Amino acid sequence: MDILTDEHEREEAVRKWWHEHWKSIALGVTIALAGLVGVRQYQAYQLSEDQKTAYEVYQLQKQISTEGVNAMSNAQAFLDQHKDAFGAILALDMANAQISAKNYVEAEKFASFAAANGGDLIAPQASIIKARLLTQDGKTDEALKTLDSIKSTAYKAEVAETRGDIYMSLNDRANARTAYLDAINTNKADKIQISPMLQLKFDNVVVEGDTPAYKIVAEQAKEMSAVSAQ
Repeated sequence: MDILTDEHEREEAVRKWWHEHWKSIALGVTIALAGLVGVRQYQAYQLSEDQKTAYEVYQLQKQISTEGVNAMSNAQAFLDQHKDAFGAILALDMANAQISAKNYVEAEKFASFAAANGGDLIAPQASIIKARLLTQDGKTDEALKTLDSIKSTAYKAEVAETRGDIYMSLNDRANARTAYLDAINTNKADKIQISPMLQLKFDNVVVEGDTPAYKIVAEQAKEMSAVSAQ
């Protein structure tokens, strides 16, 4: 089983956020990012002094998107000077480029950097990517410990699904089923649509007495429709 085949929805959300908002950041708009100023997790701070930094990240992202791993030298020089959210965002792009080149060990290094320096906005997703890369390298115990380190409840479903993927890579169907079911129940509780991929994963490990995922999804859709009609 290839642990890297799934879409990283949260990673893409972060990347989309950055590409949509870098201009505003460069103009000095005051925003709030989690975990960037020590223990004051949600301190709003003025980014007007970081106009050059924001634009530099954007330019490096463009270079990585066109040149891939050939753009690592300039990007690494930036990371060496920016052990912060700017560096973490760029590190995710660098990890993605290395994954595309199947350089998984290098990709894990960049994911680790993002996890260590990304704060509450970026670190959880970076840790999930790190766990998948560790699993790809056969380091499943370390991968599971990495998932255990994620404390944000906002990522509970993604963590559970990734844990299920890791257990499936070990052919541990029982624990994989428990993890996938946890992901499904979390999505239901949060009123988040259950993805087709998660449905397939759970239905692949169901046991007698389980409600198939497609039925769970149908029930969820009916509930959401009823709420919308009110």
